[in-house]
Amino acid sequence: MNKQYKYLYIVSVLLLLSGAALAVIDHPVFDIIYGLGAFGYAAYYLLTPTDELTGTLRRAIRMGVFSGLLFLISAAARFDTFATFGQGLWLVFLALGLIYMIYGNVLLYIDERKKQ
Repeated sequence: MNKQYKYLYIVSVLLLLSGAALAVIDHPVFDIIYGLGAFGYAAYYLLTPTDELTGTLRRAIRMGVFSGLLFLISAAARFDTFATFGQGLWLVFLALGLIYMIYGNVLLYIDERKKQ
């Protein structure tokens, strides 16, 4: 985790997960919270420098960027952008983003275990 933007990551993930959990209550404020979390998560990985990183860490950052893009698409779907495909489409992109998010974090964990 990049120490410089650590709090951006933490706050973004909390906003993202709380906005997804509160989707049961159909209120536009929770859609905005979810969108801000998705934007912050994507911004964290786009701002992370990759100059002096190993191949595993670069792959984890690419997974983070891709999951951030999936979260942004999911946030756009929450605002009925893709209404012709159904209202549950945002859940598909959320699930795909979470899979890539977990995979990237597993890569980071494995890389930390190799260093010890």
